[in-house]
Amino acid sequence: MKKILSAIVMAFVATIACHAQMSQEEIIDSYVADVNESVQTMMGTSQPWNQGESFVSFIAKFSTDAEFMKSRTKLSAEQQTQFAHLLVPSNFEAQTPFEKEGNDDSKFFYQMWGEMQFSTVHLDCGWVDSYYSHTFEFKRVGGKWHLTKIVPGE
Repeated sequence: MKKILSAIVMAFVATIACHAQMSQEEIIDSYVADVNESVQTMMGTSQPWNQGESFVSFIAKFSTDAEFMKSRTKLSAEQQTQFAHLLVPSNFEAQTPFEKEGNDDSKFFYQMWGEMQFSTVHLDCGWVDSYYSHTFEFKRVGGKWHLTKIVPGE
């Protein structure tokens, strides 16, 4: 058990050391690759989340049509108030790192598709090399996709 724990700790330390040696440009490039990979995965037509009402079709309309977005948002009143500034159609798409103010540790913000299952898809949003600021949680309800929760980050 001690050997396994030691190996895990050593791997973690090595990862941090390797990451610390990367330039800002290399770090951003790795996020760009991850975002692009998440988009390719999300768009797969044979993926379970694209069966029935496809998530790809849903999110294309959700991220461009304010009325459709409103009709497919099932947030609590508290969340609608707390996150009103995020409830803008253009916020619901993957984005490679771009400059944005609001974090002392990083000036680059990104959004990428995270957990993807038959009835759940997450859009994780955060600061490069720092923390998630929030996650949009989409769920299939009655065969149709809805934004059901915004999970605050760290």
